[in-house]
Amino acid sequence: MKKLAVVLAVVLILGSTVAACWLVNVWHESKEQKAKIIELRKLSARRTVTDLNGGTKPLTELSKAPPSGDENSGGPVLHDIALLNEKNPDCVGWVSISSTSIDFPVMQNGEFYLNHDFEGNYTDYGLPFLDERCSLDSSDNLIIYGHHMNDGSMFSELLNYVDESYCKAYPDITLETAKGVETYKIAAVVRAAGSYGPGEWSLFDQINISAGAFNTLVENLSERRLYDTGRELVFGDRLLTLVTCEYSQNNGRLAVIAVNE
Repeated sequence: MKKLAVVLAVVLILGSTVAACWLVNVWHESKEQKAKIIELRKLSARRTVTDLNGGTKPLTELSKAPPSGDENSGGPVLHDIALLNEKNPDCVGWVSISSTSIDFPVMQNGEFYLNHDFEGNYTDYGLPFLDERCSLDSSDNLIIYGHHMNDGSMFSELLNYVDESYCKAYPDITLETAKGVETYKIAAVVRAAGSYGPGEWSLFDQINISAGAFNTLVENLSERRLYDTGRELVFGDRLLTLVTCEYSQNNGRLAVIAVNE
C-alpha cells in the first residue's frame, strides 16, 4: 500500500507540474500575441498631420476622399495598408468594429495564417484571413475567418452578436484595403455548420452570386438568422461576412453578414 501511495503521489505531482507548465505557456502566448497585435496597430495607424498654419488635423479628417476611380470607398483611412503590405505582402487589408476588440489586419493564404502570426511565427492564435476564393476587386461576398480564442481575443467577440441589443449597439464593420475604406451594416447573424457536402447549400459557398443564387441566399438567411436587423438585401449589394467558431453544434460557425452602405 505504501508503494502504491508513493506512486500515486508522484503521478499527482507530475500531473500538476505539467498542467501548471501548460497554463503558464498558454498565458505567455496570449500575452505575447496581444502585444504583437497592439504593435501592428501602432505601426499602421495613420498619424495626425500638420496643416499650413502649424496646427494638426485629427485622424478622422485624414484621407476622407477615396482614390481616383474608386466610387465605393468612403470615410477616413485609419491604417496604412501599403506599409503593412510592404512588411508582409500577404496583408491585404484591415477589419475593425469601432469600440470593440475586433481590430485586425486581414491576410491572404488562410492555410498558413490559420496558425501563424504576422511575422510568420507559429501560433494557435493565427490571424484573420480572407477566403482564398474571394477577390477584393470582384467578389460579391468577402468572407473573413478568425479564431474564437478562450481568452476572448481574435474574433471571439463576434459571439456577442447572438444578442440583438449588441448588434444594435455595434452595427458597423469597417474594411480598409489599398483602394480605400468601405463601411458595412450588419444585416444578419446566423449559426451554421462549417462543413457541407457537394450540392448542399452553404453560406460559405456564396462568393460570386448570381440573381438566382442571391434569392436563395436571402431565403436561407431569413430562415436561419437569429433576429431581424431590419436591413433588406438587394441583388447587387456587396456583402462582408465575418466568421468564427461556435459550439452549439458540431463544427459550428457563427457568421455575421453585413452589407456595403
